[in-house]
Amino acid sequence: MRGECHVDFVIQLLSGSRKSLTIHAPGVEGYVIGRGDEILDYKPDLDMTSWGARDQGVSRRHAALVMFNNALHVIDLGSVNGTHVNGSRLVPHTPYPVHAGDELRFGHLAVMVLQPKD
Repeated sequence: MRGECHVDFVIQLLSGSRKSLTIHAPGVEGYVIGRGDEILDYKPDLDMTSWGARDQGVSRRHAALVMFNNALHVIDLGSVNGTHVNGSRLVPHTPYPVHAGDELRFGHLAVMVLQPKD
């Protein structure tokens, strides 16, 4: 894909086990973040179910990570419990830039965006 960025990033859980997940930079379609649902046979691109997503108020289709103008952005997809960047609630369906060191909160599930170590 022309102009696609290939920078990886890490999302690290901020409580409990400090689990982390290395993710390739999303293309123009982005990655949906949420929780799976076996009954509906649905699994988002980035499934936070094993991170306690259901108990933390994460929607099935909660948010998306996309590349926009060669920078990582997060978009709330109209989630019930909201998406926050560094404590500020996002307006749904609007892209917000995300940088290394930013705290993202999907419902009550807090993660930090980190640059991967080489």
